[in-house]
Amino acid sequence: MLRTLGLLALGAEFFNGGLGQTKRAEHHVKQAEQAGLPVKPEFIRACGWTMVGASVALQIPFLRRPAALLLAAMLVPITYIGHPFWKMEDAGERRRHETNFLKNVSMFGGALFVAGSG
Repeated sequence: MLRTLGLLALGAEFFNGGLGQTKRAEHHVKQAEQAGLPVKPEFIRACGWTMVGASVALQIPFLRRPAALLLAAMLVPITYIGHPFWKMEDAGERRRHETNFLKNVSMFGGALFVAGSG
């Protein structure tokens, strides 16, 4: 029961984040461009839908490990590009991005834990 709740909670944030990428692709394109990565909105949307699908796959035992590894891998560039708190001059903005950066690091750890647990 606890494992199921944990997987649902972890999947919920990935599901929500993936939907956000599909709905706000242009915003994410601007963030990527600021980091020096030329991407198109279609790429961002595809990544968002991939995240949605992988969050659902977390709930399916034989897909759990590859889904968790995929989500962990996706978090690396998303976290670096989306939450560069070290570049923020405004203290409030820095704190907000640092909080979200650390949230993503926690999700990364959760995904690796799931992948390692089988």
